[in-house]
Amino acid sequence: MTTLRFVGDVPLWAGLLAALIVCVLSWRYYSRESFGLPRRLRWLLPLLRSSAFLLGILVLTGPVLHHRMILGELGRVKIYVDDSRSMTMQDRHMSTGRKLLVAEQLGWISAGRIDSKLLKLADQLSEARQGFVDAFSPKSTAPESDPEAVSSGSAPTAAADPKAADAAAASTPAVNAAPALTANAVRTAVDAFRSRLLELKTSLPSELSERYQNELLQPLDATASTIDADVTAATNALVALAKVCESLEGSVRSSFEAEVSRIVESGDESIRSALAMFDETPRWRRVEMGLSESSAKILDKLREQHDVEVLRLAGEKAELLGSRAPTSEKGEVDEKSEGENERSAEDFSSVTDLSSGIAATQKSVTASESSGETPSTDTKGTEAKTAIVLITDGQHNSGPSPLQTAQVLGSQGVPFFSVSLGASQQAADLAVIGLEHPDLVFQKDHVRGVMVVRDQMTPGKPFVAQISYQDEVLWQQQLETQNVAERRIEFDFEIDELVTKLGAQFASDIKQHAVPLEFQASIAALPEESETDNNQRSMRLAAIVSSYKVLLVDGRSRWETRYLRNVFERDEQWSVNTVIAGPGTDHAALTRGEEEGQFPGKREQLFAYDLVIFGEVAPELFNEQDFQWLSEFVETRGGGIVFIDGQRGRLRQIASTKLGSLIPVEWLNETISAKPTSLQLTDKGASESALRLSPDAEQNRRFWTELPPPHSLVAVNALPGAEVLIEANVDGRQRPAMVTRLFGSGRVVYLAFDESWRWRFKTADLWHQRAWNQLAKYVMPRPFAVSDEYVSLDTGSVRYDFGAIVDVRARLLGLDGKPATGVSADALVWKDGRIVSTVSLTPDADVPGIYRGRVAALPEGEYEVSVRAAGYSDAALKARSRFVVLPPESGEMTQTSANETLLKQIAAASGGDYLREEELFRLPELLSPLSSGRVVESDTQIWQSYWWFAAIVILLTVEWVLRKRAGLL
Repeated sequence: MTTLRFVGDVPLWAGLLAALIVCVLSWRYYSRESFGLPRRLRWLLPLLRSSAFLLGILVLTGPVLHHRMILGELGRVKIYVDDSRSMTMQDRHMSTGRKLLVAEQLGWISAGRIDSKLLKLADQLSEARQGFVDAFSPKSTAPESDPEAVSSGSAPTAAADPKAADAAAASTPAVNAAPALTANAVRTAVDAFRSRLLELKTSLPSELSERYQNELLQPLDATASTIDADVTAATNALVALAKVCESLEGSVRSSFEAEVSRIVESGDESIRSALAMFDETPRWRRVEMGLSESSAKILDKLREQHDVEVLRLAGEKAELLGSRAPTSEKGEVDEKSEGENERSAEDFSSVTDLSSGIAATQKSVTASESSGETPSTDTKGTEAKTAIVLITDGQHNSGPSPLQTAQVLGSQGVPFFSVSLGASQQAADLAVIGLEHPDLVFQKDHVRGVMVVRDQMTPGKPFVAQISYQDEVLWQQQLETQNVAERRIEFDFEIDELVTKLGAQFASDIKQHAVPLEFQASIAALPEESETDNNQRSMRLAAIVSSYKVLLVDGRSRWETRYLRNVFERDEQWSVNTVIAGPGTDHAALTRGEEEGQFPGKREQLFAYDLVIFGEVAPELFNEQDFQWLSEFVETRGGGIVFIDGQRGRLRQIASTKLGSLIPVEWLNETISAKPTSLQLTDKGASESALRLSPDAEQNRRFWTELPPPHSLVAVNALPGAEVLIEANVDGRQRPAMVTRLFGSGRVVYLAFDESWRWRFKTADLWHQRAWNQLAKYVMPRPFAVSDEYVSLDTGSVRYDFGAIVDVRARLLGLDGKPATGVSADALVWKDGRIVSTVSLTPDADVPGIYRGRVAALPEGEYEVSVRAAGYSDAALKARSRFVVLPPESGEMTQTSANETLLKQIAAASGGDYLREEELFRLPELLSPLSSGRVVESDTQIWQSYWWFAAIVILLTVEWVLRKRAGLL
């Protein structure tokens, strides 16, 4: 096959543009002197001159005829390059020996400078040891039987010293002896292991030979002689010897690193320069250089024998590299592509999926997996000459198991050749891997939560954890490293002053009920860290600034009611209306209206409240309509209600009314005469932030047991579907004290006692007020986030996970201030100043003026939502609610090592081979049996040929002759 290519310094488009300009000028020149010429010459002369100029200028574009001839049958090689964000990491923590081997492979130092025999010997010892241990492992624990066990991409534990030599990819597992093994099977495994050890002994350094003999070979022979006497004991002893072999592996690696250290300390400037270049080169760049820019020219060698495609794994897709940078038609990397060294983190996928993209581009595996059948051996013939090269750090964290995909493809004759990028051990690193915090807080409250940190640094190094808003630090704590997999750091800070300052920036005609806030939780980077991009995370929440309305209804002014009224009246975030009515009070009957101390006389007035606290009120004070409204207040409006029971049994009487369906308990026919001795949280209660009075979970449980318990308790049982949050200990028996459940759109909480005021003992309002504030926030509905004169709007949380549905809730008012009904309304979703989605809003059948809609799953980014309604101008509906869609959570940057265990299993399961990146040069040799043919390629540089020059000369000569004959010379 012959193709025309342009390889000159001037791109083809520029050459054609220059030629066009010159041709136009040539035609204009001839048009001035050709009026007296015959018509044939008037167009022939400029055509000849233009053609000559065209050929001359195209010389700069370098036209070349590329000839490609296939002799025999070619195999197919698909190279999949991991294009996830973890490939942007640098591997400064890799052992010096491996760094220099990679540098040698990339051509940064002369070939043969680093002797890798000891490193290979350590790897061979590791393989022999692992095979020996696997021989005694129960079949059920073999990796192949549970492909999902490694699909998450868990990496080996980090070493405390980041400069230590790379450890073995997987340490020896603790294996129980398998009683089913026969003496012959054990003896066979021992003979194979011993034979391999004797082969490797000749390559050992002299200083390790004696230890090798005394600590490994001799005990192995001695244990082998006891196999017939006691197979189980002998097997356990043999497995223990594998630990000795592992120790010897470490010694061999240490000897290799010692030799490398001597080379580095020799003062060779090329060695130092190569190490510096390695430390600054990310993984993805080392892949590109290794494939196409190193002296090995691996891609060129592969293309000589195979049909090669290079694809990148971006999330669940596999795309030809040409979709990102210029490539050849076979997917080869173009060494001259502009900007290839300047990719930003946003150019990479936020997750690593080593299965979906490969399966999608392999028709055989796709068909097998979709049908759920094991592929037959007949399919091997069609794919027998295909191989997959997977170049990655192995940190699979999304999609199906790559091991399962490798098994299916391997059964079809498609082997995987896994190439591992990065060190096999974790880097010395601090990473913020999670944040636990409320989505909604009161402006006057503290933001309390937990920063989850992965600490893989040498213990005792000081560092600072902090939370800031823009440049203002709101919380800070001095800590020391501990080298633990996960540590939880609790934080607590105020936001009142910050929210007040931000509130002054909003337009005066728009009221922000909930101010969205974005904080940065971060850890100050330490000099020893190899990766600092994972040292911070965003924390988004909303601060409620408007006051909440509470309706407190009771049949007498008991202690509980008085103190609850004080709790809410003393807090400017709350507006409380206390209604006391019934026998023995100032109001024997329930007065209705909008004034203080009156029960709402209209449904709309009741629905204006956020929370109702319902005490022991005589049911005869209410009519059926009141109970219906209260029920609808919870079920349809989404309001919250708290029932506080007492010893007079009034709530039990209400259970037979329409309101009774809300109550989450049933009363027992017994009276609890004994005093409760303590309160305690259930597991459900301990998990609720509303009941967290201490940042530490265990301290919080203990704190609740130390609060003064009530002196009396109503005997109840939780109904099915309800959840007990707090229990009271009465005579050694746990009784429900606080019960909750969802009812329609709202939530109901029931208290079996009316003595929470006792929590004020010796602490005044401290714990009593905090507990009720948090409980009220837990029960009541989320308020609208923003409103103007005509519309109130809320989009729920300020942050959503990737793929989540966003619920939009809007309230429209007419010119008279009353709910607007029957209006056609839409929610407009904005991103970067543009409308990206329009959602129709449906009127709420139960609540006039309320409109609801749902926004389908959105891609990650920051969004705004506004409302467009018939009869309202855009200027009238100004309110906009904001939220952010987070990228998929994958922990992409928290694992800094290569998952060699997974990559070895992928290669073994498919019948392929495993390589480290310094062994990339072995690929052409390993893949050579795949093909029975070869590719012969050659180029004819036509822009340097005599024929090209002769064509220019002939065109100019013909033009000269014609001009002379026409008398123009």
